[in-house]
Amino acid sequence: MLNRNQLHQYQQNLISMAKQIPNVGLFLPPGLGKTATTLTIIAEQMQGKTLIIAPKRVAETVWDAEVSKWEHLKSLKVSKILGTPTQRLQAIKKDADIYLVNLENVVWLLEQAPHFNNLVIDESSRFKDSSTKRFKALKKHLKNFQRRIILTGTPTPQGLADLWAQVGILDLGTRLETSLTKFRDKYMLPDQMNRHTRVVYNWKLKQGADEIIKNKIEDICFSLKAEDYLQLPSCTSLYHKIELDKNVRAKYEQLRKDMVADIGKERITAPTAAALAGKLLQFTSGAIYAEDGEAQEVHRAKLERLESIMEESSSPTLVFYHFKHSLQRLRLLFPQAVVLDDDNIEAWRNGKIRMLFAHPQSGGIGLNLQCNVGDTAQTVWFDLPWSSENYIQANARIYRQGQEKPVIIHHLIVSNSLDEHVVKVLEGKINLQEALLNDLNFV
Repeated sequence: MLNRNQLHQYQQNLISMAKQIPNVGLFLPPGLGKTATTLTIIAEQMQGKTLIIAPKRVAETVWDAEVSKWEHLKSLKVSKILGTPTQRLQAIKKDADIYLVNLENVVWLLEQAPHFNNLVIDESSRFKDSSTKRFKALKKHLKNFQRRIILTGTPTPQGLADLWAQVGILDLGTRLETSLTKFRDKYMLPDQMNRHTRVVYNWKLKQGADEIIKNKIEDICFSLKAEDYLQLPSCTSLYHKIELDKNVRAKYEQLRKDMVADIGKERITAPTAAALAGKLLQFTSGAIYAEDGEAQEVHRAKLERLESIMEESSSPTLVFYHFKHSLQRLRLLFPQAVVLDDDNIEAWRNGKIRMLFAHPQSGGIGLNLQCNVGDTAQTVWFDLPWSSENYIQANARIYRQGQEKPVIIHHLIVSNSLDEHVVKVLEGKINLQEALLNDLNFV
């Protein structure tokens, strides 16, 4: 087992700092050991029962596994509030130090009115939207917790406005105003609105507001950069531009410009810009859902490029997909590949799996998917996600502390398509609205 002295100095510093700051935000990128840091704070500083809210897979596998690794944490008793309602109720009644619940069961749990002394939220960016049921349910109970800790590597995936709800969990609105309306009035300006309803759907920061916000929260929120504290191998991003043949390109342009395209025997319609964007990204991936829910293949360009990547390298390859039809087509072409689940993570890490398929929302949060077998470890983005948060977290499953081999991140991009704009969103160069306007300028 590991012992406490093996914690990094920056972890020791954060643990000491937490003694003076009961409610703290640790904005640490994946790989910097925020789980072990937080568990040490719980073991040494927190009295009573601690509730940890986490994404489902993280709640199932990560926290109790971390407890078992460390000598100084072995006395912590963990109860998982997961499974059926009966199983969850039994877990609440168990005598434990830590109670784990997944995001989907937060509202249910709080309706049971259990008593917890402390609160930890793993991936607090999942609470950035104050209009969600889970945030509203939690907000009613915040004052009942003696200590509150939030953890995330991506606190502002869509901008600094994402901080309002998260910081409010810590200080109940002391620093960034007590309501989202007051926060917007003070720090933001309307950027884009529906011209008919006059409802604002995009806000931008006032000049200088970013520094003011950061200064207001710097006493309770702390961030570190992995490159400042860890010795990591190289990470290279490659962008593969893929050309569509003339006939396929014509169908893409028809779908983009006319919002209607005849593909095969089905007629595909996209009545709104958001729906159209989804259709376009399906198209660039190679298949598109018809009105009856069946997927029809429109090209194999990305499959062929992925096939070339696999032929050119013998490295273990993690492929991220978004659409179900992408997974279906990938499995047909690569029948030897496996889909990520809890039972094959170790096999992947030990180099026994050549090709692993994962959805960024299931394989992108909390899991350690490092692989140090072969010359490099490589990731391929077959489908491109809108969410920069999912993108960053998913890439960090491999490129993190403990990775010894160089990492290559491949992006499959159809030239002159919405793919190119999505990449700019993921890199933080433009926002989602700009991407849609750039590619769907007729809307």
